[in-house]
Amino acid sequence: MYRNGVIAMNTTNFSVKKTALLAVFTAVSLTACSSIGPAATEDAAGSAAASAAASPGPASGTAAPASTAPAPSVKPDQIQTRLTDFQLISDAAGFAWGETNGSLRLYRIDDGGRNWTLLSPWDDTFKSGAPTAGGSLYFLDAQHGWTAATDDGRKTVTAFTTDGGRSWTRGTLDKATYAAGLSFADPLHGWMLTSSDAAMGKSEKTLYATDNGGKDWKPLTSVSLDKPVPGALPLSGHASGMTFKDAASGWIALAGHEEKPVLYRTRDGGKTWNNVPMKIPQELNDSSVTLDGAPVFFKDEPDKGWIPVRTVSANTDSREAYVTKDGGQTWSFKQTGMQNALTFADSLHGWGFKDNVLHATSDGGATWNPVPSDPVLTDTLKNNPNVIRLEFADPQTGWLLLGSEDGKKSKLLKTTDAGKHWMLL
Repeated sequence: MYRNGVIAMNTTNFSVKKTALLAVFTAVSLTACSSIGPAATEDAAGSAAASAAASPGPASGTAAPASTAPAPSVKPDQIQTRLTDFQLISDAAGFAWGETNGSLRLYRIDDGGRNWTLLSPWDDTFKSGAPTAGGSLYFLDAQHGWTAATDDGRKTVTAFTTDGGRSWTRGTLDKATYAAGLSFADPLHGWMLTSSDAAMGKSEKTLYATDNGGKDWKPLTSVSLDKPVPGALPLSGHASGMTFKDAASGWIALAGHEEKPVLYRTRDGGKTWNNVPMKIPQELNDSSVTLDGAPVFFKDEPDKGWIPVRTVSANTDSREAYVTKDGGQTWSFKQTGMQNALTFADSLHGWGFKDNVLHATSDGGATWNPVPSDPVLTDTLKNNPNVIRLEFADPQTGWLLLGSEDGKKSKLLKTTDAGKHWMLL
């Protein structure tokens, strides 16, 4: 995403100060004081065409020495941001974020839920809004993360961290666009898909790559509203997710006006792309079946993975899945019957909501059973019925983000026993 820019260092070091007061907290309710707008990952004003032949130069620069600026740790009861998304890294670590007055509020947790640290990719003068996980904000692990946003409608700004968000290095592009997907195969090799406003089911797309952790971004392929390119991504559809399994193999899920699953794959690190056949059951031919996110491959089972699917028909709105057992060569459709927040920790263990009740599977989705009711989850759902996100780091540890009907409050919960019991974070 980053063109002809000069990277400047903008870092802040955080020192975490724990107090005796925090030790008595085992949970904290996260509520917001302000109304938050939806994250902007793909929508840009207008739909200006860009020539595929004219490739922009890479963003480049030299990082300046980091400066130190001590800052207090964030007490749980001081978090007044309505959380909009999160990314769970492990059973103890994760990131959660929201937006306050148009500015990003990004928090890190390292101790399983007792203490939060406020991170600052942008200062409060930068109105980046709230990103989406894997869209314009992505963490490979607890130390390496990347984000991108438009500054003032005239340029795009990027930032990356190698120390868990304590410091950030920024870069600038000369074109205002939006990050629709971020994915890294390792701390050095990553890809960023930018997209313009979708008009009539079509949107300009440009894919950039880095081999030095985000210091420089080079354009690999692009398609504009007036110059579609053979072997590139299609003009139709907008990206709903991107995943790179390694330095060569990547997938981009697209959703568009056709309302059918569309998946593209590269085998050469993003230089060329080909459509992947995605069969759907015959009984769903008249339904809207779209990919609802990027392919996910399981860490301990690299040849196995899944893609979230949303199926809408006259009477149902359900979450299904495509699954693979051969590293993404082929995908088969799996119906789950879940209505919201479908997720899998591995090829056997999955969770989802149906009739506002948490369900789980331990046989890869062949059977689903209600999880025994937990008072904390039941009570929290009463005032926060909107299930925003559910994710498990392993078959035991998961996070659940719930929101109120008026969109002004959120609650983040954690389980360490596969969903049987929950605690507020």
